[in-house]
Amino acid sequence: MLPLILCRERLERIQRILARKGGELPVRDFARTFSVWDWEIEQAAALGWVEIETRKPRTGRPSRVVRSVSKPEAAKLPPFRREIEKEISGRHWNFAFHSVYSAIRGGCSTIFCIQPYTDAYLRAFPAARSRRAAAASMSRLLRRPDVKAARAWFYSKVRQEVPQAERMPDTASGIWSRLREFGIWSAGPRITVVRQ
Repeated sequence: MLPLILCRERLERIQRILARKGGELPVRDFARTFSVWDWEIEQAAALGWVEIETRKPRTGRPSRVVRSVSKPEAAKLPPFRREIEKEISGRHWNFAFHSVYSAIRGGCSTIFCIQPYTDAYLRAFPAARSRRAAAASMSRLLRRPDVKAARAWFYSKVRQEVPQAERMPDTASGIWSRLREFGIWSAGPRITVVRQ
């Protein structure tokens, strides 16, 4: 599972909440009232946008208070939500797995062998209502970058280019970089020869 990463939109939300509440708010209230979680606040503090202070009263348990930083000069901005790569969903992983092994069993090596790929889609998405709809959705799925990466990983496992005990990375970029580490040329950038 990928580590949770604070995005810029959530950081802006934390700053808006602190501005409304006078510049400081207990961590507990962030979670209870605004659904902003501890890991988000801790990452915002690590980037230099907020400060977390632990206050110990005479009686009772200590509380953690989040304060906004007046001039965050050395603070780093987190990436936008769209820039954070998502991990491959379980259904897409399942479809990639079944499509590779169905194609090998059926003797297909190209996209024009629709039957095994449609069967793989129906295994991964059993709620599909008709074969025609499954075939249309299957062709869209085969063009997705995460499914392409997962299929490349499974083909490399079948060809025994990747050790069987090796766990597949969670993201498409992680898969491509791991395949390149194993020296698989199909996972590398395309090399074009310029003729003079």
